[in-house]
Amino acid sequence: MADIQPDKQNRRDFIKYAGGAAVGLGIGGLGFLNSNGNLAEERDKNSQLQTDLVSLNEQLEDLQRWAIYGGGSNVKNMPNVIDKQPTVKMDETFYFDQKRAFCRVDNNPEAFIMPTYLMGEVPIEANTFFMLMSTSTLHVKSIDESENSTVILESDSGDCFTEASAGGTIYGSRVKPEPFKSEIVAVDGKTFSYTALFDENEAPINYAIFGPKFTFTGELTIGSVTVKKVEQLAKSLPK
Repeated sequence: MADIQPDKQNRRDFIKYAGGAAVGLGIGGLGFLNSNGNLAEERDKNSQLQTDLVSLNEQLEDLQRWAIYGGGSNVKNMPNVIDKQPTVKMDETFYFDQKRAFCRVDNNPEAFIMPTYLMGEVPIEANTFFMLMSTSTLHVKSIDESENSTVILESDSGDCFTEASAGGTIYGSRVKPEPFKSEIVAVDGKTFSYTALFDENEAPINYAIFGPKFTFTGELTIGSVTVKKVEQLAKSLPK
């Protein structure tokens, strides 16, 4: 009888340790399965990233086959202050490529009527109007390949300097810009337009003049717009 209690104790210890080992193995097994699940998830993510990278490289290679640039002058006719006929010529100088663009009006030799978004028709005094829009963060949104191919470029950031004098008061600034977003549409050999989007709180002067969205364009009189495949341009090179 004296040997029975130790045997029972040994059996209890064995069961306890065996149970603990089983629990440990169970936890370890769950950890292993969880690790495998995470590994599978990471493999899926990596596979998707590889697919995205291949797609982006293909798009980049296709984009590099295009020549997108231009510069010159658009002329638009603004209403005069006498009979409001569009006789006042305004020259907009512009340049663009795949990354950057600017559009600039240096002066107005004559007074003209500015139809504004919030202030109605405002007479702008002669030799007082200045405007410069510029951005260096353009990216290609789309290219429509045709006889006169069209490219759309866009940017979420840019600087717009606008200054004008009306009734002896100067509005805006030539040195302090307001932010804007932009969209540019260029048609090969034909037209260039620069659309500016202004936020009322971030760009109050330009918003009051042009509103939330305004497109600057005109008749292309000097310069050119190029939206062509590189191989097309190569055909025009001397041999």
